[in-house]
Amino acid sequence: MEVTYSIIILAILFSSMVSGFITFRMHGMRLAPNFAMIILALILTLLGIFIANTWILYVAVLFQILAAITAFTQTWHMLKYNFQTAPAYAPHLTLMAMLPVLAVASIL
Repeated sequence: MEVTYSIIILAILFSSMVSGFITFRMHGMRLAPNFAMIILALILTLLGIFIANTWILYVAVLFQILAAITAFTQTWHMLKYNFQTAPAYAPHLTLMAMLPVLAVASIL
């Protein structure tokens, strides 16, 4: 498993924690599952890098993909009915869209 992708993913997870917190404050408690997945994915990615265990990195990839899924499922209602505020969620959703692509690339 390539560690370079995990480091890039780590940077994206850290950035998405910042943008996710801002989105979390705007969106309310609905984004809590996404924020929890981001935190768990960040912790597991850090553990996988420092311990150098591929199984932990596989679990981290699973949580990275789940973080992306929860981001889009949790913001779908807001994007569907409040189209005027949709650009406010774009930075967080952009980071979340990159996450599964890099996660899959890291295990190939």
